Amino acid sequence: MYCSSGVAYITKRYFTNKYIILLCLWICSTTIPQIEIYEDDSAADVLETIFEECDQQRFVFVLDEWDFIFHKDFVTEENKKQYVLFLSNLLKDRSYVQLTYMTGILPIAKYSSGSELNMFWEYTMASEAKYNEYFGFTDSEVDQLYEKYTRNTREIHISREDLKEWYDGYTTKSGERMYNPRFVVLALTNNNIGNYWTSSGP
Repeated sequence: MYCSSGVAYITKRYFTNKYIILLCLWICSTTIPQIEIYEDDSAADVLETIFEECDQQRFVFVLDEWDFIFHKDFVTEENKKQYVLFLSNLLKDRSYVQLTYMTGILPIAKYSSGSELNMFWEYTMASEAKYNEYFGFTDSEVDQLYEKYTRNTREIHISREDLKEWYDGYTTKSGERMYNPRFVVLALTNNNIGNYWTSSGP
């Protein structure tokens, strides 16, 4: 595979989604021997070949925090542009794509001003009501978790009001208050109310 251009990234102990995908393709090529990968092949070329040679089986792409490289100081503006073009070439109008699911901090339009990544539907808790229930824990869900916590914990250090005061920080499009799921789970697991924000994010 042609990952030599990623040496600068690897030496900084960071991997972009591009090189992770290329690594996965290399692994795939070792398990599907009839697929030949050439030095000049792009990731899209390889996936098209796999799609055509393997009963037209499509791929599901999941890119968590796809935009994290935009928050790294060592990534240049040209790197960012090439990364967006890479994703566009890999995912847009490709027969081998069944579904692409990406999570990120800011809207895609923040990083792609043209048509490169205009094939996505974007959902946020602030602007869309369709998936409100999946953006966090509701009051009733936290009630259930807290009841389980009190039942299984010998020394109770957290009150139900603590959870509301500390982690009831989201309001959905429909106006429902939601709890940060990561923080609620960490607090109940550790039996300790605290600010877990410093352990998350890019």
